[in-house]
Amino acid sequence: MANFDTDISFWEEFPGLKIMEPFAGFRSKDKSKNKEGSSKLMWAIALAELHTSEWYHLPNKYDKLTTDFLKKKDHNWKDYEDLIEQFKSTQLSQSERSLTAWNEMMVKRDRYLKDQDYYFDQYLLDDQENNIVSKTGAFITVKGTAEQLDKAYSTTPKMYADYEKIKKVLQEEKSIVSIIDGSSLSDQGLM
Repeated sequence: MANFDTDISFWEEFPGLKIMEPFAGFRSKDKSKNKEGSSKLMWAIALAELHTSEWYHLPNKYDKLTTDFLKKKDHNWKDYEDLIEQFKSTQLSQSERSLTAWNEMMVKRDRYLKDQDYYFDQYLLDDQENNIVSKTGAFITVKGTAEQLDKAYSTTPKMYADYEKIKKVLQEEKSIVSIIDGSSLSDQGLM
């Protein structure tokens, strides 16, 4: 478990990743003193992806890490997707990966729903605000979004209930680990 002291080299905190691809190749290409450049970028990924990080729950965590931690105006995180995915695979348990996937989906879903216009079925109008009629003489109806949005919002509580189930499994997993480690839950900050 990382201590999130970003003044320490990431490669010292996670020494096993120095020899695993794609980390090894990324690190070897780093020509900065003491591999500080690759260390800083990897710390940003760790801060974003490890569930015990203060950055984890931010919906725009990678944007915030770019400006606040990396001190850059912009950064193309797509160039580092292989590092991010491999980091998740090596550092997160299956329940943590499931929780991360739910988290990402819920953030996207909330953003999408928030950006939708809410309106009922309405008649199609021309530029002069006159009803447009079909070949049969009937007004043409444009399907509204109200019904779909109402259904989407009504399923939200069930989705959060499922999310909470995954969190519960994760907490149980951490409890088992604490028993195995021999330290109490309160020693580990879980109580």
